[in-house]
Amino acid sequence: MAQNTVAAGRAWLYSHNIGRNGAAGMGFSQPVSIAAAKDGVLYVTNRATEQNPGGIRVTKFTVDQEYLGEFGRLGLAYGDTEPSNFTWISGVALDSAENVYVADEYKCRIAIFDGEGNVLGGWGEKGDGEGQLNGPAGMAFDDEDNLWIVNSFNSRIQKFSKDGAYLGGFGRKGSGEAELEMPDGITIDGNGDLYVADWGNNRVQKYSVGGTLLRTFAHTVNGADALNHPTDVCVDGDGDVYVVDWMNDRVVIYDPESRPLTYLEGDAVDISKWGQMGLDANPDMVKARRRVPDLLEQQRKFTKPAACAYDRENNLLFICDTARNRVQVYEKDHEYLDPQINL
Repeated sequence: MAQNTVAAGRAWLYSHNIGRNGAAGMGFSQPVSIAAAKDGVLYVTNRATEQNPGGIRVTKFTVDQEYLGEFGRLGLAYGDTEPSNFTWISGVALDSAENVYVADEYKCRIAIFDGEGNVLGGWGEKGDGEGQLNGPAGMAFDDEDNLWIVNSFNSRIQKFSKDGAYLGGFGRKGSGEAELEMPDGITIDGNGDLYVADWGNNRVQKYSVGGTLLRTFAHTVNGADALNHPTDVCVDGDGDVYVVDWMNDRVVIYDPESRPLTYLEGDAVDISKWGQMGLDANPDMVKARRRVPDLLEQQRKFTKPAACAYDRENNLLFICDTARNRVQVYEKDHEYLDPQINL
């Protein structure tokens, strides 16, 4: 049952969803970041829960719902220097060779893996000085293979080489123009400009690489459509901007001039391949689902989505539906035409 969202000569066509609740294997445990590689390969970081902290890991899979493996695990909070052990996993990003960079907010470290999950190294030092990390969250590589990292706890954006050499940065804490309050996600558009999800100020800010504020994306400050603690942002090849509006359980879509176009609330009326496997193995769960009123309406919607990624080559939008432990997938038709109906 296809669900389509249409606005301003564009259409976003719901494709399918991937995932189910799982602390290992074919499932997710609080997916909080996602990165898209070539050939339909995806990586998701799982933050897990207090009740099941062992679910911390990186899951590798394809857009066609093929499970390819996982790596990383829960480590000690203090004194653990092993890059593959995480305490509070956050952002994930891929360099040009498709090596996987994973941030740990608590340890203030960046772990590096190859695509098969083998550890290549790691770097990072906790602090508020230049080149130090304090709550690293969102990450994005630019065209020169430099890594931009959001320092959430001190409201800074920093640029590093792949091996951790500090190359510059900008940002200061506050609520005024060009100020940030616990920023979270980050992305880079086709022109090299940066977009930062300004979580504490309920907006997304667009910057040049030199830190000059170029544009702000936000609804009316106190209106019913206002953003409420956005956690991530991505940009498609047409310049349309997708903002994960975490507390409002939706993704807001803006045009390149920061005009709101529409929003997605989730369309997963189907059950994922992995989810169906779980149901087939648990008849009691099937019976429990039958007792839920308005099941499809409840099932389709996002619940506290935390992250997004856009595959510009294939026009695919991926949204981490975090509390539902799944990824919802949309395809954009950027040449959509309203059907001509002759009566």
